[in-house]
Amino acid sequence: MHTHSLVDISQAGLELAIQEIKEEMFDTPQCDYTIAKLLSHCGQFEAAERHIDDMLLKWGTSPDVLALTEQAYADMARFSVDQTANALSAANRASVAQASAAA
Repeated sequence: MHTHSLVDISQAGLELAIQEIKEEMFDTPQCDYTIAKLLSHCGQFEAAERHIDDMLLKWGTSPDVLALTEQAYADMARFSVDQTANALSAANRASVAQASAAA
């Protein structure tokens, strides 16, 4: 139950951060890119991808928008790799600790 509350708080914080970005940057392709990058950084890759797709639909395929889209996908890939590496590292540390405890 406690974890569920932390997830709710984290989601509320993320939504607040997104609202702040929208208010600060207004409605621009750069604003949408920044939101997609934040979502990726928080591990919400599906939401980030939907936001990138929406950005393309909203702003079209001008060179600036395409460059932001490519950067957003690169960010998403980098954050995904980082998150996977961190998870594997944590699992490896747990396995080593468990093996040490058993020895």
